Amino acid sequence: MTLRVVLPVLMAGAAAVPAGVPAGAEQVRPSSTGPAIRSITLNPAAPVAGPTGSVHLVIEVVARGVASPAGMTVQVDPGPPPGSAKLAGPGGGPGGGPGPVSGPLSGHGPLSGPGPAPQSGLVPVPPVTVSTVPSQTARRALGEWEIWRFEPDKKLSRWYPAGPWTVAVTARGTDGGTVTRYAGFQLRRETKFSSVQAVRKGAGVEVRGVLNRVDPQGYLDYAPFSGQTVEILHREPGQERWTRSAEATTDLQGHFLQAVAGHRDEEWRARFVETGHYAAGRSRVHRAEQR
Repeated sequence: MTLRVVLPVLMAGAAAVPAGVPAGAEQVRPSSTGPAIRSITLNPAAPVAGPTGSVHLVIEVVARGVASPAGMTVQVDPGPPPGSAKLAGPGGGPGGGPGPVSGPLSGHGPLSGPGPAPQSGLVPVPPVTVSTVPSQTARRALGEWEIWRFEPDKKLSRWYPAGPWTVAVTARGTDGGTVTRYAGFQLRRETKFSSVQAVRKGAGVEVRGVLNRVDPQGYLDYAPFSGQTVEILHREPGQERWTRSAEATTDLQGHFLQAVAGHRDEEWRARFVETGHYAAGRSRVHRAEQR
């Protein structure tokens, strides 16, 4: 999934937007003086960190009037963009990720300070930096506009704070003037269902299982996710549409159990709705079994 943030720029007479500028963008032309940033595109738009590996974030900027290859810089920080409402949703309580780190994860070069502050049990990692000067193949012209592509030198992982993050792009023009624009994204940690079963009980079905999340303490790959709402879904065999039939709450060990009347011969699955810190999850499809 890709997130494109289209930014307004000053009018200087009507003109057609050159080919390659995002479809549906407001068709305006920037002032002939000074730099302008038209859009910021993030891919993936909603990065999810698993227990291993990392997320490769690509930042693509459409801009005009940049002085030189060194005239564009990018910073990636934990926290919401300036002036925006807090993006983090529920589910970010204990273990939802440490708070904002000290200093930016910057395109201006490696930080002199430490990387993300680990929680108990986490291993410190180097800071993420963003290449200041894109490669020749990553910078291409669209008339007066140019596309700039930046890729962090280090990738996002479970060791970085979950929740809202900000990409700040600053362009410097030939006249020495600068313009800064922002885009936001949520870094979430992975959730996973295990031991899900659908068992016929009397005139209905009993659905049970365990909801896990990437261990916020870093000791395990996954740990039980307690106190969370799990949706119980069902559908008729051969159909595509799922219907929410009930909800259950996980206990301290991440277990949930919910009895649902009727629908004995239908298919079942459990679903967890994403929060500001944890990604959505769905179990495999199960047919109700006779026990």
